[in-house]
Amino acid sequence: MFGVNDDMALNYQRILVAVNKSAGADSALEKAVATAKRNHARLDLLRVIDVNSLQFKAGGQAMINGQQIYEIEQSNEEFLFQLQDRLIDEEGLDPKQVFVHLRFGNPKTVILDDFQPEYHNDLLVLGGTEMNLFKRMMAGSVSSYVPRAAQCDVLITKK
Repeated sequence: MFGVNDDMALNYQRILVAVNKSAGADSALEKAVATAKRNHARLDLLRVIDVNSLQFKAGGQAMINGQQIYEIEQSNEEFLFQLQDRLIDEEGLDPKQVFVHLRFGNPKTVILDDFQPEYHNDLLVLGGTEMNLFKRMMAGSVSSYVPRAAQCDVLITKK
């Protein structure tokens, strides 16, 4: 491919992977871990809780309260720390290599406007969208927006 060989391969130093409990995110994590190992890179695991999805409980009933937000935050922190432990114990990553982050907000803006500029990630890894066509048309998917607006390389994985 245009004369690229192993000596000229991209050398990523700070990899950001957006994680949740979806098959697409699992695929993204797998690729991000392999890239981090190959490059001895820092791996930032980011979970963004979309504030729009917290405005209403399932079925559009009552608004969510402070206790429920706290429980959501605690559950997601536990998920991230378990994921971090698994990557260290089972994947052999160095504890100084894997960092977890939890943010609230619109995933698109948190990833591109807040997190990536602050942590200077040179590769963003995202799972492909699992939204149906109607949801993509209404809200737009993170995986379709980020590559167009990112200031660094982006890898979109398929499950």
